[in-house]
Amino acid sequence: MMKIIITSPSLNPNKNVSGISAVTGFIIRNNREYEYQHFELGKFDEENRGAGWFLKNILAWVRWFVLLVFDWKSIIHFNVALTFRSALRDLPLIIGAKLFNKKMIIHLHGGEYLEEQQAPKWVTSFLKLCLSGKSPKIVLSQIERDLVIKRYNAKNVHILPNSVDLTDAMDYDGYKSMELPLNLLFIGRIDRNKGLDYIYQALSLLHKKINFRFIMAGSGPDKTEFVKKFTDLLNSSFEFKGVIAGEEKFDVFKTCHIFLLPSLYEGLPISLLENMAFGNVPVVTNVGSISTVVINGKNGIIVKKESAEQIATAIENFYSDMILLKQMSSNARQTIFESFNPLIYIQKLNDIYLKVIENKEFSSTTRTYNFSILTKTQYLVKMEWINKFFNYLKKHRIL
Repeated sequence: MMKIIITSPSLNPNKNVSGISAVTGFIIRNNREYEYQHFELGKFDEENRGAGWFLKNILAWVRWFVLLVFDWKSIIHFNVALTFRSALRDLPLIIGAKLFNKKMIIHLHGGEYLEEQQAPKWVTSFLKLCLSGKSPKIVLSQIERDLVIKRYNAKNVHILPNSVDLTDAMDYDGYKSMELPLNLLFIGRIDRNKGLDYIYQALSLLHKKINFRFIMAGSGPDKTEFVKKFTDLLNSSFEFKGVIAGEEKFDVFKTCHIFLLPSLYEGLPISLLENMAFGNVPVVTNVGSISTVVINGKNGIIVKKESAEQIATAIENFYSDMILLKQMSSNARQTIFESFNPLIYIQKLNDIYLKVIENKEFSSTTRTYNFSILTKTQYLVKMEWINKFFNYLKKHRIL
């Protein structure tokens, strides 16, 4: 069975709430055609960017170099967001893989440098270097494909929208109690780039006008600040769930009516697809690939970026018209079941893998270096030593 090395932040949601991690976990769980090895990159949500974090990144680069040198058969599936921190951490690793002529897929997940914000010149140069080669690139929509081709001269770009496991959503009958209060939900990475300031301002406009309850779940760098702000504003009408998964998460989905995600930038959020699958009507901004899923006025509401007033108006309109809310809830579920089949996603992903496997340009016979003087045993010993050292640092809280 062919092995694929797939990169992402931690797959443990108690350590890191990340859309890229959610996509990676979904792929590993659902694709039985390949053996996956997860290569962890990025910081934990509660981790400070101190000396330990810096050393961890250096060690990750060392482990990556060792992997490039000795594991010449595996495919690399590199997940990357077009953000400054991701560029700083990930692009050198991608360039290293290109220099070693590795079989690789570069999977893009939106970010601030995809749409509006201009990347620094050095980042733009690195992105053009990484994306202009013949390795397949995966983007989430035609919108993103056009952007990466125009901005970064990307070549060989494939469109593969995210998907989610629909088993539990299919078991749910879609029933939503239309009794008050109106239940609003934010779930995901608690980061102000998700538009939490504007959710707060919108709820400030509404909390004395309508009967609602706001539930927030997840974790992230701005968790402490926003939990306090919403608690002070809403008191008993606010509930913070922390990180939730499995049945607990699905139960929350079933009790809510509206999903709030007025992000400043996005890819195609897994949380959006999950909420719509459970009939929660999205109130979102038109960023990333969201408009390829949410049709304004049919299965959700698209609001202007940084507009608390439009968020408040959307919520108030649903409060006044429960029939409209119920219809949009049904439409949201239908959208996901019809267009985001996980089996089709895995099939399309495997088609891309197959193109890489069959591409003779990536054949190991084209390599210009020779490491045959090192045996497989020596390689395993070196990797074991690096992993032991890495685990020692984590055990003693140096990392």
